[in-house]
Amino acid sequence: MLRAIGIGLLAFLANLGVARADAIGDFYGSHQVRLIVAVPPGGPYDISARLLARHLADHIPGHPTIVVENLSGATGMIAANYVYNIGPQDGTVLANLHNMLPLIVALGQTTVKVDPAKFNWIGNMTREVGDVIVTTTSQVKTIEDAKTITAVMGTPSPTALGAIYPRVMNHVLRTKFRVVTGYDGASAVQHALEQGEIEGDAGDTWYSGSGFTYDAFEAGKIRVLVQIGIRSPDLPDVPLLVDLAQNADDRALLEMFSSPYTIGKPTAMGPKVPPERVAAIRAAYVATMSDPNFLADAKKLGVTIAPVSGDELEAFVTKLGNLPPALVARARAAIQP
Repeated sequence: MLRAIGIGLLAFLANLGVARADAIGDFYGSHQVRLIVAVPPGGPYDISARLLARHLADHIPGHPTIVVENLSGATGMIAANYVYNIGPQDGTVLANLHNMLPLIVALGQTTVKVDPAKFNWIGNMTREVGDVIVTTTSQVKTIEDAKTITAVMGTPSPTALGAIYPRVMNHVLRTKFRVVTGYDGASAVQHALEQGEIEGDAGDTWYSGSGFTYDAFEAGKIRVLVQIGIRSPDLPDVPLLVDLAQNADDRALLEMFSSPYTIGKPTAMGPKVPPERVAAIRAAYVATMSDPNFLADAKKLGVTIAPVSGDELEAFVTKLGNLPPALVARARAAIQP
């Protein structure tokens, strides 16, 4: 009798698993999925989102159509608010959120009510390399020059990485960067660089082999003063931001501000999405990261694939939400205009 009960239980659980898989496929087969991008079209976030959208559906049960929508503003907080507080929580809304989201919330730079740790984090394509660049026409040739010569840096908003990094370096390294805000996204900053309106940009993503920054670097139009996050083989002689620290406190601060490059261009879902649908999308994301067609497409775009899992992102974001108060206080002071 016990053996019969055991066999029956196993059969029930197997059927339950099949039923759940069928339910996921039925749901996604009859729904369109929206992928919200937290920035305007044309920049690195948009490139990553559209790359993902072209391949993710191949691995989601039911193979839904995925439509990319740009919902930009407030350094990604408009998109974060929509996904967290407004949009459907049924699994039909994904978002490539801004990598500054956890820091913006931790530093109290927003009134939007979101808890980054409560998003359902799906994954990030790669641990990225960030950069601080200047044009070759600038008098600033090295980070040491920037300690005595002022360079004008352009950025969309006071909370964007383009404003954060120059101010943090001014605070820690005693550089003299001057920040001009108000540009409409990364493309507008790039145009201003080309026109000579500004001398530099900070917080861009270094795409090895392609992209505006790489192409301008290869053409001799820009210099990379600092790299952020991890090192790129393309930039063997360019210092890493955290290595410029002179003491442990400075290093902790620079590590905190380097965190966006582990977060990368992260994909997430709202906090109330049913767990089985989150699990299905996470599994699809993992499968996509090793899909040969996806990898070939990424290579054409110069996007290096070295994924960070949803679980790892969740733990990392939770850690950023529990930083020592003294470090947070110093960080707030560092980024003040």
